[in-house]
Amino acid sequence: MSAWSYARRTILNPRSRGCFWKHPVQAVRMIAGVAGNQLLSLGERVRASSRRECPVCGWQGYRFRTFVSPEAVIRSSICPRCGSFDRHRHLVLGIRERLTASAGTIPDRILGLSLSPAMAYLMAHEGLGRCFRSDFDGQDTRLEIDVMADLTAAGYRDGAFEWVVCSHVLEHIPELEPAVDELCRILAPGGVAWVQVAWHDHLEQSHRIPMDPDALDAHAWCFGRDTEDFLARPGWTVTRRHARDLAPSDRRRYSIHPEERYWILQRT
Repeated sequence: MSAWSYARRTILNPRSRGCFWKHPVQAVRMIAGVAGNQLLSLGERVRASSRRECPVCGWQGYRFRTFVSPEAVIRSSICPRCGSFDRHRHLVLGIRERLTASAGTIPDRILGLSLSPAMAYLMAHEGLGRCFRSDFDGQDTRLEIDVMADLTAAGYRDGAFEWVVCSHVLEHIPELEPAVDELCRILAPGGVAWVQVAWHDHLEQSHRIPMDPDALDAHAWCFGRDTEDFLARPGWTVTRRHARDLAPSDRRRYSIHPEERYWILQRT
């Protein structure tokens, strides 16, 4: 997306939460974030630095870039090379840890659901088995999908995949229960689903929310402290992995927020 197209969709869009004349504070924060990213890029060209490192693509630099959207402006979040967020970097460390522990056993069949460019980069460069990219909508050409599918009725055979990567997908699906059931069904015995969702630590209970057609995130669910209960099924075990368990030096170097988390769902 060009800078002009992004501006028209955000700070120049009266329906946007970052509209310059309706939400001037957020618009100024967005402009400052973009300007700061440009200055960082210029500074790194002048003076190289290895203060921060991306475990996804190997980029090194002074600081990760600011994420800018009408909904949020988050400093030190995005890798300027592969576009990974801290949630992606956290998940990458977990995947590599599991591959190391498995003594070279690599899954042959992987399903990637709505893979972001950063996660697609990971799947292509980790020496993993065939990753089938799937999405509900084929309009975004960046996703380079292999097949369109609705996760509430995916159409894959039982036990089709050894791994399923489901990063920030479930919060976009209004019919959550059948989607989680499908994840369990298409996993082979012993298979693993890597799940991340947009969560809110202050929420006691997860709940449906109205989808905002003008929001860039378009969430249908807010997940809270009971996320494990929503993911629990008789056919698998649910394990939460928290970024607080990482060494503080790793969190700093990879710029991973200490509250980041993901869930490992393993078929029994």
